[in-house]
Formats: sequence, C-alpha cells, structure tokens
Amino acid sequence: MLKTETNTPEIEKRALKAFRALFRGRRSRAVFEHGQWWIICDDGAQFSVVDSMAGHSVDGFDFEQVTPGDDE
Repeated sequence: MLKTETNTPEIEKRALKAFRALFRGRRSRAVFEHGQWWIICDDGAQFSVVDSMAGHSVDGFDFEQVTPGDDE
C-alpha cells in the first residue's frame, strides 16, 4: 500500500509537514477522502497528495493542485 493511501495520524502529519515545507505560508489541513490524502488550503485551493521520490518531493510526497484558490 502506498503512503498516500494509508489513513493514519502519522501519515497525516508527514504529508502536512511536507506540504508546508514546499508551500510556505499557506494555511492548510489534511483530509483523507476517497482512499487518499488531500490538502485543503484556507483560500480554497485543493491538492492531491501523491507518492514521489523525484523532482521537488519532500519525504516521499508531492502535491498536484486540482482546484485553484481564491487568489489564483
């Protein structure tokens, strides 16, 4: 099973920490829905949490924006 498909408090904390390292200053929370983790920002933006070891990933996580925020 992939980390992003694992619904545990530890993975939630790690995914949020990784998101905040990449997107500093964005207020956000993590939610587990539809069998995976999502990041929801206070401005309405939503990101799918994906497993990745390439590019600018952090702790094996990367993020794909699926909904723009109010400021975008």
